[in-house]
Amino acid sequence: MTKTTQAEQAPQTISLAAALSKKSVFNYITFWIVGDTPLITHAWSEKARREMLFKQVKGTKPGKEARDPQEDFVNSLYQMGDDAYGFPVTGIKNCILSAAHKDKGIPRTDVRAALYLSAEMVRVRPALAGAMCDVPLVRIWGSKPEMREDMVRIGSGLNKTANLSYRGQFTVWAIRVVGKFNATTITAEQLAFVVQEAGMSYGLGEWRMEKDGIFGSFHLAVADEEAAWEKFAAGKGRMPVPESYKAAAE
Repeated sequence: MTKTTQAEQAPQTISLAAALSKKSVFNYITFWIVGDTPLITHAWSEKARREMLFKQVKGTKPGKEARDPQEDFVNSLYQMGDDAYGFPVTGIKNCILSAAHKDKGIPRTDVRAALYLSAEMVRVRPALAGAMCDVPLVRIWGSKPEMREDMVRIGSGLNKTANLSYRGQFTVWAIRVVGKFNATTITAEQLAFVVQEAGMSYGLGEWRMEKDGIFGSFHLAVADEEAAWEKFAAGKGRMPVPESYKAAAE
């Protein structure tokens, strides 16, 4: 009976990458979405996070603090530092996914799996000391945020009460979106279609089209618009302002 050597007993390691008969083709993309109506943001504030934590752990809730509209406005913004503001990239992808459907020949599951959008991880203060929370944000370019006042109803059913909400509004805005997609699953033409459809039919932020509002609507920028916003982002040109926005932006 022959002895088996240690080398013969060692398991064989297989390279999965080498086993791929057909590798995925990822195309890298950069495009701009340009606002057609103002964008309203509503980030979760540290105060709101603490209130949720108190309820979950059945802690002693502190006394109700006096309302500070300015604080509510500031807390509604996704701050990225250096006077820059952002929007969750997950919100943009979900907006795009909303426009995809198998009946259009662009199944939502295909777009979800094939599309990846890049973002900057920005750390926000959590409710629980010692925990951490990173939010993937893409920068909003355009006009400075302004405080917006809206009448809202809080609660459910017959227990709804009227209240005033103070949130940030970007009147003129655009976002540069960077990412990649699997070209073996969806085409560039299909992706451009769902982005355009998403901006018109669904929108971003609060009181958007999807939520029976009109805000946060956008379109896919054409070449001239892209060039103008790239110059503005690089500090080499003026902010592009659509004719319909010029009076509101002044």
